[in-house]
Amino acid sequence: MSFDKIAIVSHYTFKEILKSKILINVFFIGIALMIVTYVATEFTYGVPERVALDFGLGMLSLSSRGISLFLGVTILSKEIDSRTVYMVNSRPVPRHAFIIGKLIGLLGIQALNILLLGSMTLICVKFLGGKIEPLILWAILFTFIESLLLLFVVVVTSLMANNILSVLLSSVVLILGHAVKETQNLTFARDREVLQVVLKIYHFILPGFYKFNLKDFVLYNSSLPLNYLVSSLTYGLLYSAFLLIVIILIFNKKNID
Repeated sequence: MSFDKIAIVSHYTFKEILKSKILINVFFIGIALMIVTYVATEFTYGVPERVALDFGLGMLSLSSRGISLFLGVTILSKEIDSRTVYMVNSRPVPRHAFIIGKLIGLLGIQALNILLLGSMTLICVKFLGGKIEPLILWAILFTFIESLLLLFVVVVTSLMANNILSVLLSSVVLILGHAVKETQNLTFARDREVLQVVLKIYHFILPGFYKFNLKDFVLYNSSLPLNYLVSSLTYGLLYSAFLLIVIILIFNKKNID
């Protein structure tokens, strides 16, 4: 599997992205979170910790999606422009090791982003007297799983289309993946068999991102059974593994000369 070469590529990728100051968003979101915390303390009554939690989880999700979309789409094109990708043609680094290493490096940045913003959110909630429920930790974990799945969707589309089209397609998949479950339950959809079939096919083939959205359950203190959480986590990991295999197969056949 060329683990040493994967480690080298992932380390290089992590350092390069880190030097691009992409995590500067953590600084600005952190400041915004502190402002929201102050406002929640001074001007809200009863549940200021819920305001901070809502904002923190929302910004966490938004920033992780942005990293997956806009860094994932350039994961290969940037290397082609800088000509570093051509080392896979001279055989010191197998193609699968190169692409896996790039993905791991980017996921390292994503994990760091989520760890920092998630920790800030938990600190603010605790500061406001809120309780750190296990479901909050699940919500932070699921944010990473969603970003992992979205990243792989972006990379698959970027290997087959240009960057702009890839971002658009991936954004559509993300939006539909969050809306498909609620759409199936609408009276308009239930009364139309053809639409129901289309939605079921979509639900079966494309990722159901709604499985990883726990914010409403967290904010309104709703409980979720452990088997649902574990099954959603397993679904995300297995779907991501499938997309990783697709990425490797496409990249192995892609002409990068």
